[in-house]
Amino acid sequence: MKTLTFAAMMALTAGAAMAQDEAQLAAAQALVLPMMQEMAPGKAGEILTGCVIAASTPEEVAAFAAAGAPSAEIGAAITAILTRPAATECMSAAAAQ
Repeated sequence: MKTLTFAAMMALTAGAAMAQDEAQLAAAQALVLPMMQEMAPGKAGEILTGCVIAASTPEEVAAFAAAGAPSAEIGAAITAILTRPAATECMSAAAAQ
């Protein structure tokens, strides 16, 4: 069931970021994933990453992709994204699985 949840989160990510090019989306996920895994190791960090990307605007995804490395500014942006209704709903759906 957890695998299904992760797959669903990644599908939401892909749907929300349809306008993003695949390389940009991959770069954004590569930046966000280690930061989320510091808070929640393993699959939980992967799910959080999916929720962050799914709740991000195209401009935020582009900024994550361009950043290349974690920073206080990126951390603050992720924290703000995690409080959005889309992110909290995503996390609630994952927790219910």
